[in-house]
Amino acid sequence: DIRNASLKEVYTDDKGRVPIIKYFNDFMKKYGKEDTKGLYLTGSFGTGKTYLISALLNDMAKKNIKSTIVYYPEFLRSLKASFGKDFDEQFNYVKKSDLLLIDDIGAENISAWSRDEILGPIIQYRMDEKLPTFFTSNLSIEELEVHLSESKDKIDKIKAKRIIERIKFITDDLKLISNNNRK
Repeated sequence: DIRNASLKEVYTDDKGRVPIIKYFNDFMKKYGKEDTKGLYLTGSFGTGKTYLISALLNDMAKKNIKSTIVYYPEFLRSLKASFGKDFDEQFNYVKKSDLLLIDDIGAENISAWSRDEILGPIIQYRMDEKLPTFFTSNLSIEELEVHLSESKDKIDKIKAKRIIERIKFITDDLKLISNNNRK
């Protein structure tokens, strides 16, 4: 469904989507003309967070703007499996994409490696290069901070806070309150 998602097909009768649609319209008007922030979109399961952002990215692709969508837990597994093969290629492709959606952040098993060697450098690069980054999560940004601080070895609140501050800097934070469309 997300490969064919389009903003023209997004139903707007759900009032919870109005701020998101407004954000998308503003983003499309500003992109390429001025610095544009991405979006941290949180909400409960099945509300269409990934679909909505995918619709935006698909519409941007029609303007020859490349984007990458990664389901974050699977991306981490894929990177681990690519050691000694094409790790750098995969990592840099995601890091340098014009538009990036990190889907379902907070669903992964956190480790110091995934936080400090993968997520942190991706966000830092994208912040430095002013590349719009989108996130979907079932966790609020505050809950994500707690999640990122807890690895199996220890709790590291400072490193988690550093990442969260960067996410806040590069995104607008919106919540999608809606029904579960998967039922």
